Amino acid sequence: MISPPNVSLQPPTVKMASLPPPIVIDNINDQNIDEILQRLRDLTQNNNNKYRVYGIWSCQSRECFNEWESLYTQGSFRKYLDKIEYHSFKRKCWICNSKCQFSSIRLYERQPVSKESNITQIVCHLLNSTVYDKYVVYGHWLCRNWKCNHKPQCKNGTVCRGKWQYQNKWQCTHKRQCRKGKQCREKMCCCRYDYYWNDHQKHCENKWAKINEWKCKHKPKCQTEWECQRECKCQHEWVKEFTREELKKYESTSFNPLCKSCNQKSQVSSFRFYTQPPKDISENPDFEIICHLGWNNHYRVFGDWKCSGCPELWPSAFTWISLQKFVDEIPGERLNQGEFYTQRCKECENLENKILNYNPLEQGKNKPHKRGLCMKCLYYDTCRQTGSYLGVTKKGNR
Repeated sequence: MISPPNVSLQPPTVKMASLPPPIVIDNINDQNIDEILQRLRDLTQNNNNKYRVYGIWSCQSRECFNEWESLYTQGSFRKYLDKIEYHSFKRKCWICNSKCQFSSIRLYERQPVSKESNITQIVCHLLNSTVYDKYVVYGHWLCRNWKCNHKPQCKNGTVCRGKWQYQNKWQCTHKRQCRKGKQCREKMCCCRYDYYWNDHQKHCENKWAKINEWKCKHKPKCQTEWECQRECKCQHEWVKEFTREELKKYESTSFNPLCKSCNQKSQVSSFRFYTQPPKDISENPDFEIICHLGWNNHYRVFGDWKCSGCPELWPSAFTWISLQKFVDEIPGERLNQGEFYTQRCKECENLENKILNYNPLEQGKNKPHKRGLCMKCLYYDTCRQTGSYLGVTKKGNR
C-alpha cells in the first residue's frame, strides 16, 4: 500500500550550492600520468559507488581537435583502471586514428535517489494534487508483449503437401455429402486410369500437383523469442477509470493486469486526464503522464532554457522538472531553483539558469545530450531513452 494522501511527497529542494564540488584532475600528461592513475585507484578502491566519473578525451594530433566525453559509474571506471597498465592511459581517435588521452577527469559525489517505482511516485503525487477537482483520471495500457503469430513448421514436405491437397482438392463438393472419401474421390476424378486404387490415387495426385504448382506456405516457427519480437508484438490497448478512492487502495498488482489478447501481464503505460469522460479510447486526453518518463519524483519534458549570466538560449529534450509541479500544471517561468535539475551554460558555465517554458516530449531528431552540462547526469543518473511511447495530448507549451 502507498502512503496516505495527507503525506507530503514533494521532492526535497536541492540547490546547486548545496551539491558537493567535484574532485577535479586536470593537466594530465606523460610526466604525471602514473601519479594520477594511482590517485584514481585510491579514490575508487571501495565498492560503495560513491562517485560518478566524468572524463574528456582529447586528440593529441595538432591537425585534429576532436574531443568527446565519457561518463562512468565508480564500478565501471574501476574495471577500466584494472585493465590498463601504468603509463598507458590512452586511446585512438575515431577521426584521425591518432592517440588520445584524458585531458580532464572529474569525480562527482553521487546523490541519493528514491527507491520507489515510477508508478508509485506518480500515484502518490496524484493523491496529493488537485487533479480530481478538474479532471477524470484514466489508466492507459498499451500492451507490447511478445505474441508469436507464426504457424508451426510442418514436419516434412509430404505432410504439408497432403494438408494442402486435402484442403484444395479432396473436399467433397457434392450437394449430397458422400459417406466415404473413396466414393467422393471416384466421382471427382475425371481420368480413367485403370489401376488399383492406391496407384490410381497417387497418379491423380501427382498430376494435379504438377498443374497447380504446390508450394509450402507455412511460416517456420522462430527459433528464439528475440527473433519473433521484432515483428510479433501484441497491439492491444485499453483504458480504465480510477477514482480517488481506488487510487487510495492502490497495490502494485492493480496496474499490472493480464492482457485479454496475449494473456500476459501488462504494466500501465500512462495516466490520462480528461475534462469529460471520453467516448472511446481514440479520444485525445487534455494531458497525460507517461510512466517511463518519470524518475526520482521528477518528470522528463522538452524545455527551453535561458542563462542567468549571459544571453545564451538553448533547448533540451532531457529537461527534468518536479513531478508535482507537472501534475499541478505549473508554467515553466514559475519554476524555482531546486524544482528542476539544472543545466550548465556552455558559454559562461553558469549554473543558476532558468526554464522559460516546457511542453511534453514529441518524436523528432534531437541533438546529442551533453552530459557534462547536466547536473542529473553528473550527480544522480545518466539521462537515456527509456521507451518509445510519448503519448498524445491536446495542450501545448506551459
